[in-house]
Amino acid sequence: MTVDTIQKITVDADLSELKPIIRSIIGQTCWAARLSYGDELTLDIGGKIPYKQKVMAGKYKGEWILGTRGSEWSLESASGIITSTAEPAEVFKEKVKVIEGTTITDVETNYPDLVLIVGFTNGYQLKVFPDLEDDFDLSYWELFTPNNRLVTLEPGGIWTNRRSDVPMT
Repeated sequence: MTVDTIQKITVDADLSELKPIIRSIIGQTCWAARLSYGDELTLDIGGKIPYKQKVMAGKYKGEWILGTRGSEWSLESASGIITSTAEPAEVFKEKVKVIEGTTITDVETNYPDLVLIVGFTNGYQLKVFPDLEDDFDLSYWELFTPNNRLVTLEPGGIWTNRRSDVPMT
């Protein structure tokens, strides 16, 4: 059983436990890039898991799910930005589909900017930019894992690793 982690990030070494967790998606396929509630970008990664709810019959979610939450993000190639939150949702929701079916090649975040960078086999990179000055009560990004864990980057420069199958208190 994994113990819950709440870690304030004040130096790069504070990310030493987080990095192996998020790098676990390297080698996994991103099979869906979609918008979730609030026009947040969500990536379904790894195996396809059928939803248990009857209203979702015939639909699947990723074994891993990466959500951008309320953060700014961009999808970039070597030639520049393909799309970002600066574009209307109806535009970027189509443009992000270029990463569907690709394999994740790298995942990185470093102190002090804590930008999350996800690389794909087609050369694109998803960059999620936390607004470290914003103290809004919403994580900058979240990663649901296959073993019922939820890993987040929170306001105040805090990363967490908690059970996702029990209500938060």
